[in-house]
Amino acid sequence: MEAAEYRPVQSAIDKEVSQKQRYARFQDRQDKSDMPTNMMLKIAHGKYWTSWRGIPVLKDCLDLIAVQELFWELKPRTVIELGAYKGGSALWAADMLKMIGVTSRVLSMDIDLSLLDPVAKAYPDVTFIQGDSLEIDKCFPPELLQELPHPWFITEDAHVNVTGVLEYFDKFTEPDDYICVEDTNPIVPNSPGQGLAKELGYTPLGSVKLDAVKLFMKDKGERYLVDQRYADFFGWVMFKRWTLEALCCSSS
Repeated sequence: MEAAEYRPVQSAIDKEVSQKQRYARFQDRQDKSDMPTNMMLKIAHGKYWTSWRGIPVLKDCLDLIAVQELFWELKPRTVIELGAYKGGSALWAADMLKMIGVTSRVLSMDIDLSLLDPVAKAYPDVTFIQGDSLEIDKCFPPELLQELPHPWFITEDAHVNVTGVLEYFDKFTEPDDYICVEDTNPIVPNSPGQGLAKELGYTPLGSVKLDAVKLFMKDKGERYLVDQRYADFFGWVMFKRWTLEALCCSSS
């Protein structure tokens, strides 16, 4: 594309950014999504094929691009991931940050680290922690969290004690820290592999995780704001897989 041809594209981007209020209160956002179930099913199919260094990441193309953009802007000094699986997403995060020149500490927790890929287990830029979200204070004790440099990017994908986990980290977050809670859309697959293996059928997750986030946000409406730049990066896909309604940053 020639420079002259690109100018209308850049002009449209600049206009949209200037006209849209970037940060919104959680309670002011609508419970809706532009993502229909049939599209969710197809995206779930691709998610299970996605890998990094040959290791499954369990992130779809929308997640990866939005987080990549956020990393460039935020340049998080600490990434905390709850739900390691085989370690692919933690390696991806560490590599992305290294490529953009950010010195960051990546910590990834799971209740069962026996599933880790050997490449992930031996990777020096990621610290894997075996622990239970029901005992989140033992996995991430105050003395550890107080030493971790900000800004933080916290991503919750363990689906256990969601409200309790958010309440715990809330004691340590600072302005400009980001929290992402995945799989909050009631129509996302209820079980791993749905959307990929037809014999599994397709059962929606329901609102359990979304309700947990709403409970946490009940009195946090001024402390955390939704960053609509990333929440609506590919349309209004609130509840798709991200939330503090897609993504929230600590404001005070």
